[in-house]
Amino acid sequence: MAIPFYFKQANRFIPHIVFVGLGIGTANYSINEDLNWIQWIIQSVSTSFLIGYTLIIIGLNKSWFKFYFKTRIKFYLFISLAFFLVGVLASEVEHVIRSLVFHSQQFKPLSAGKMYFFNGIISLVLGYSFFKYDFQKNKNLKSIENQKTLQDQKNKTDKFLDETDAITSIPVKQGENIFLIPIRDISYFEAFDNYSFVHNLLGEKRLCDYSLLFLEKRLDKNFSRVHRKYIVNKSHIEQIKPHFNGRYLIVFNNGLDPIASSKGYSTTIRKLIKIE
Repeated sequence: MAIPFYFKQANRFIPHIVFVGLGIGTANYSINEDLNWIQWIIQSVSTSFLIGYTLIIIGLNKSWFKFYFKTRIKFYLFISLAFFLVGVLASEVEHVIRSLVFHSQQFKPLSAGKMYFFNGIISLVLGYSFFKYDFQKNKNLKSIENQKTLQDQKNKTDKFLDETDAITSIPVKQGENIFLIPIRDISYFEAFDNYSFVHNLLGEKRLCDYSLLFLEKRLDKNFSRVHRKYIVNKSHIEQIKPHFNGRYLIVFNNGLDPIASSKGYSTTIRKLIKIE
């Protein structure tokens, strides 16, 4: 199983990045004429591109980072450090341009002083701002080459749904290949951003391109939403045990780790265990 990592999709933002650099360069020239306008533009566009393009790539791939950093604290520590270091690197690039290209000052490595902290904080703030934007909602951000096969499978499934009102198989990724897992062989689905993980009877975990919201509307009556993160197949439930605070522990008959329902889905759980 592999989570796609996007690069080319960031290219559509290059005009915006350049425009921001032009604006910053012009503003800097109007208040500080130690460089001419062209020099300010070159420096500002370089900085804008380095910070903006890198942060957009990180934002595009937040699902990838969340998958490989298993805990939230590791994930946020990593991206915070990455955002800040991008700003520090941009400061050093500014320093190199001013010193070695324009010869407006003597070059000394790592001697930009407060500028490292200033650009680091700006990069950090911008980075988290970009994280608020869901780049993947825009269909144009999908890689046509890598996603075409999966999309074809989804289209075939959607056409089939019009006739039967229920999904009979789920397309999942495994490297560059797409496999169809029969619904009857799935124990439960687990939410993962705009995607979901499929947990099958063999204990395997595969990435699916469908969201839980889509699946909830398309699965048959054997499947029930028991948590904002989980949809379970009641055919593979061995036991449902009271947990705490109105929650229940769902035990599967194929040795998978139990999952806990949420309090908001207690009515669904009661229906599953036929509590009146």
